[in-house]
Amino acid sequence: MNLTFKASVIGAVLASTAVLAAPGTASADEPVTRCEKGQVCLYDGHNLTGHNLQLKFGVDTVLGLDWNDRASSIWNRGDGLVCINTDDYHGYHYTIPPEGKQELLYVYDNAVSSLEYGGCGG
Repeated sequence: MNLTFKASVIGAVLASTAVLAAPGTASADEPVTRCEKGQVCLYDGHNLTGHNLQLKFGVDTVLGLDWNDRASSIWNRGDGLVCINTDDYHGYHYTIPPEGKQELLYVYDNAVSSLEYGGCGG
């Protein structure tokens, strides 16, 4: 590799980094990591992307019409376990630990309708 080629590669990398770091350039496909400590955040895209819903940790919640059966990933920023459920506390359920980031696949993708705190009941 000659010095001119190396310099052009480094310049291209720096230029692309500046574009990615510029405010207001995020698209719906880029990760959305805004989720405050003490919240549980649902995302309508995989890998914490797309629009998100931020819920205060500790309040059992049945998701309203806007978010029922919409989530594709979740981030538990609370200090305890959270249980996601399909069918308003009656369907499939899965426990997510504190600080857990979870892709919702198969029966959970676009199927979560409620959240419970303290883990899934027996």
